[in-house]
Amino acid sequence: MGGSQASLLCYDRTMENQDKHTVDVSVVDEMKTAYLDYSMAVLIGRAIPDLYDGIKPATRRVLTAMISLGLKPSARFMKSARIEGETTGKYHPHGGAYGTMVTASQPWTMNHPLVDGHGNWGSPTDGPAAARYTEAKLTEFAYSVMLQETDTWDTRPNYDGSLQEPTQLNVKVPTVLLNGGEGIGVGFATKIAPHNLRAVVKAMALLAEGKQAQARTVLVPDFATGCDVVEDEGLDAYLTTGKGSIRMRAQCEHFEADHGKKSKRAGMTFTSLPMHANTEQVGDQIRDAVAAGKITTVADVRDETDREGVRFIVIGKANVSPALMEAEVYRYTSLDTKYSANNLVIDGAKPVELAPTEMITRWMEWRDGRLLVALKTELETHRDRQEIVKGFIQAHGIIHEVIDAVTEASSREDARKKLVALLFTRTQADAILDMRISQLTKLDTTKLKAELKELQTRIKELIKLNSSKKLRSDHVLAEAEAIAVRHGNARRSKVVKLKAGPKLAEPTKAQKVETGAKPRFIQIDEKLGVVTQLKKLQREAMVIERTEKMLFICDNGKFYKLPSSFKGPIAGEPVKVLAKAKTDSIGESAVIVVFKHEGDVRANVFKWESLTKCTAKGKSYLPEGAELLHIGGTYELERAGRRKNVTVGINTVQAKTVGGRGTKLDKVENCVLG
Repeated sequence: MGGSQASLLCYDRTMENQDKHTVDVSVVDEMKTAYLDYSMAVLIGRAIPDLYDGIKPATRRVLTAMISLGLKPSARFMKSARIEGETTGKYHPHGGAYGTMVTASQPWTMNHPLVDGHGNWGSPTDGPAAARYTEAKLTEFAYSVMLQETDTWDTRPNYDGSLQEPTQLNVKVPTVLLNGGEGIGVGFATKIAPHNLRAVVKAMALLAEGKQAQARTVLVPDFATGCDVVEDEGLDAYLTTGKGSIRMRAQCEHFEADHGKKSKRAGMTFTSLPMHANTEQVGDQIRDAVAAGKITTVADVRDETDREGVRFIVIGKANVSPALMEAEVYRYTSLDTKYSANNLVIDGAKPVELAPTEMITRWMEWRDGRLLVALKTELETHRDRQEIVKGFIQAHGIIHEVIDAVTEASSREDARKKLVALLFTRTQADAILDMRISQLTKLDTTKLKAELKELQTRIKELIKLNSSKKLRSDHVLAEAEAIAVRHGNARRSKVVKLKAGPKLAEPTKAQKVETGAKPRFIQIDEKLGVVTQLKKLQREAMVIERTEKMLFICDNGKFYKLPSSFKGPIAGEPVKVLAKAKTDSIGESAVIVVFKHEGDVRANVFKWESLTKCTAKGKSYLPEGAELLHIGGTYELERAGRRKNVTVGINTVQAKTVGGRGTKLDKVENCVLG
């Protein structure tokens, strides 16, 4: 038989064997199973916090690494880079440990930060320094509330099986509500609002008494930024179901500012902000709304925020109504916004949506189980110690016989047998053998008897606690109340009920807004890579309004952000830095897109935020069939046989929807850098 025939026969026999072991499966069912497995792995392993210890695996691993490094609140600070290395090397190889540490250290995000940072850990508007420049240790809250009872942790092997890592920390209060949390997984998302520690502990006591309705009213979110919470249907829905839009409103004080000798202007001072808002963003929103004719009452804004706290001032125009100014400012800025809460947590091995009261009820049941394990472990430890102390007291009474038994023995086993013969237990005999002769002779029976009495008292208490769920519940509440006294604060967020304000007129498209500013002329130099403001219109220049901000993405691999205070020249930054730039500062900037469509050259202006969202979702920002020519600033066009720069500004080219047809331009002869 030839070689090819032998190979074919072997192949046929192999196929026959395979057919015998082939199982028919549904491709649809297999894909569903694979998707669900992947989805659950992402949710449990990364995206959604655990109901019982209130944190995600990444945070749990950071805390585990920090406690293993001995970073107690009383310890010295340690380089963040070393902590990050300890975390990623032993527990979390996916990276991102430093970002987790930064989030856990932010007092404007968490009511009770878990990481005590030393150095530049950022601000609501700026990011932190690199891990090699900062230091950290555990906060008192993290150490005393979340990192005790380590000997009763449920553990599992780490990623390479070399160590054990906890699957849950035995926290003493429902931290999932205290600090809240956000996360997005495959098909699921969570957004848990932070709550006040004292309020949560009060709700625990009410729920233990069966007062569900009263407990529900106590659990109004308390945001770290100190904004007000508006009492409305969205809040009621959240308290009832755990899902609803919680309206956040910046706290403000009205005042009168002097304006000339006989007139005054209305003013507003904001001393708090909604969650995720910042004063730079609010200032830009007010200026944009003024330029668009939406806000007609504001003359000036001042940001006096410093390390002491938020202080944002709005000055009204002469003789305007304070109520009208307040209504306009709140409406068109993030000073009045909503927090779309959705209490999705991991309970066991599955995601569930729970109301705040349900979260506390389940947590208290879980805490009872964890406390029972801890009590049994402590009981066993105290009983073992009691037996040893009794042995030491007995040995002191017959010290000479004990010494003779130990010194005359031929081996440790022989010594143990002789001590057992003297009516010692094996545990007592081993404890005696572990001591030196000099230590045996110096035993203080007074101290030993006092210790024995304390042990016996504690053992009786532990036996009672183990046998009574009511006593354990009282213990959990007492423990939580002590934590509230030590770490609790008064509510930051007041609950307010708003009265109907003045009705605002909707600005029309035909409404013209006088900015009072002359246009400015911008030139981008390709060789130097800088943007310069010109005194008059020149070649390769662009006209924009002084009150506008624009973002230029250029052919030289750099981008330029022109603020309203631009005087030039300014150097561009590499495009790769764009992803790290502050989204709140870029979000109101504009990007010019030039494209060919249906034989015409057209231009659109997009907000950077709209453009990036569109791209991220895989949608085109161009009409169907359009050919992209350039993203950037100025374009040299041919018009009536003469070259002329096109002046494109936010106010002259409007495209409110992504994928619009744009404004028709003449034929593009040459695309100038911009």
